[in-house]
Amino acid sequence: MSMDFKAFLGALEPFGSIGITAPAGADGDSVGTQSALKEVLGAVFPAKKIRIVNEEPCPLRYRFLPLASSFEVSSDILKAPPATWPDAMICVDGGSGRIGEQTTKLWRAAKARGQVDHHALGGANEEYAFRLFDPNAASTTEIVFRLVESLGLRLTPTIAQAIYVGLIFDTGLFKHSNTKPDTLRIGARLLETGFNHTDTAEKAMLIRTDGAFRMLKTILEGANFEVEGRYAWAVLDHASFQAAGGDADDREGLIDQLFLTRRCEIAAFYFERHPNEWKVSFRARGWDVASLARQLNPGGGGHRLAAGCSLSGPRSEVLDRCHATVKGLLQGPG
Repeated sequence: MSMDFKAFLGALEPFGSIGITAPAGADGDSVGTQSALKEVLGAVFPAKKIRIVNEEPCPLRYRFLPLASSFEVSSDILKAPPATWPDAMICVDGGSGRIGEQTTKLWRAAKARGQVDHHALGGANEEYAFRLFDPNAASTTEIVFRLVESLGLRLTPTIAQAIYVGLIFDTGLFKHSNTKPDTLRIGARLLETGFNHTDTAEKAMLIRTDGAFRMLKTILEGANFEVEGRYAWAVLDHASFQAAGGDADDREGLIDQLFLTRRCEIAAFYFERHPNEWKVSFRARGWDVASLARQLNPGGGGHRLAAGCSLSGPRSEVLDRCHATVKGLLQGPG
C-alpha cells in the first residue's frame, strides 16, 4: 500500500500540465476516477493545466457526468506540437501497459509518470515515480475520496457524483463482496452533498439501449452451462455484435445474466469486438479469475472475483483455450 498524499502531490508540483489517463475500454471506476481527480487537482493546483487523456472518447453511458465533455482523445493531442503535450501523466484504475498505442506515445514522452489504483495486479511490474495504491479500497474512486479528506477540501457534488459512479460500479451497487461497512459510510457521505444518486445509478448501471437488449437476446439464446452448471458462458461474435446495432459499451453488465444462475461458480463472456479480436470477461464465486485471466494473457487481470483479458485468434481457438483453462481450474488436477 502507498497512500502518501503529500508525496504524491509534491511529485506533481514541478509540472505545468498533467494528463490523467486509464486503460482503454473505460468503465465506471476509471471514468469516475478521472473526473473526480481532475477536479481535485484543479483545486490544489489552480495554475496548472489538468487534462483527461484517453485512447477513446468517454463512453456514452457516462456522458451525463459534468466533466465528461473535457475528455480528450490522445490521437488529437498528438497532432499538436510536443511542447503542448502533458508534462506529467497519471494512469488510474489499472496499469499503463493497457492504455493504448496512441496514449502510450504521450505516456513515454512525459517527464514523470504516476499511478492511482486499487488493483492488486494492476501494473504490479511497472515503474511509477509517484503512486497512490490501496488494494483494500473498494474502488479507485475511493482513493480519490481519501485524498479529498486528507487535504480538507470541500467535497463538491460533482466530485462526489464521480466518486459514487466508481464506487457503485466496482461494488455492483453495493452487493459485491468488496462492500464493507466503511464502503457504505463513504457512500452516505457522498450522498450528503446532494447530487441525484437515483438518476446517477440508473444512468451509470441500469439503463440499457435497444442494441444492448438485442445483444442480451443473442447471449441468452446461446448460453451454455457446463461442469454441472458451475461454468456458464456465452459468445457475442463480431457478426452478431454488428447485427445488434449497439455499441461496445453496451456489453457492460451482460455477463451478470450468466453469473446470476443457481449453480454458477465461474461465468465467462466472450465478445468479439473486431474480427479475431476478443475481449474476455470473467465473474466468479470463490475462484481467483484475475490469475486465470493473466494465465491466458499476461496483460490481463482485474479483481480476484471479476477480471478479464484480451485475446486474438479464430473463435474456435480462443474458446477451446479458454474452456480448457476454466475447466482445469474448476475440476482440478486430472
